[in-house]
Amino acid sequence: MPLRFQPPHAFPHLSLPDLEGTERPFVTLWAERPALVVFGHRDCATTRMSLPFVDRIHRRRPAEGSVIAVLQDDRDSARELIQDLDLVLPVLLESDPYPLSAELGLRSVPTLLLVGTDGRIVRAAEGFRRDEMEALAEAMGMAGPLFTEADSGVPARRPG
Repeated sequence: MPLRFQPPHAFPHLSLPDLEGTERPFVTLWAERPALVVFGHRDCATTRMSLPFVDRIHRRRPAEGSVIAVLQDDRDSARELIQDLDLVLPVLLESDPYPLSAELGLRSVPTLLLVGTDGRIVRAAEGFRRDEMEALAEAMGMAGPLFTEADSGVPARRPG
């Protein structure tokens, strides 16, 4: 199912809490550099497959870009997922009824959004697609290839 909008599209001016409960406004993420925002859920197998690669982008990007996960989980579930997958990327929490996802018209997780410094979504991808993940890694300035020989068993695509 395609996204409700086509890039470029303005990212809503909202904030969500981090794992400690502090509200974080999204606009600060791309004030000076592009940002990659991934929406996911602990119980989604495609999210679990995607997040380690998003985390790899976070770890290997230059300082010029922000990477953040928005998890549609409670704090304990999110922490469990982070621990299970050994993630270091920053996480924000979105609770039911998922106001940000609803405003964006997201229909599945994972959904990845590349947001430019003007606050507009310039690229969007739903589910897992190796080619889209590689394009997002390149757009974030990641050093080296995203996928390695150890990732040869990862499918080319998987719906969310």
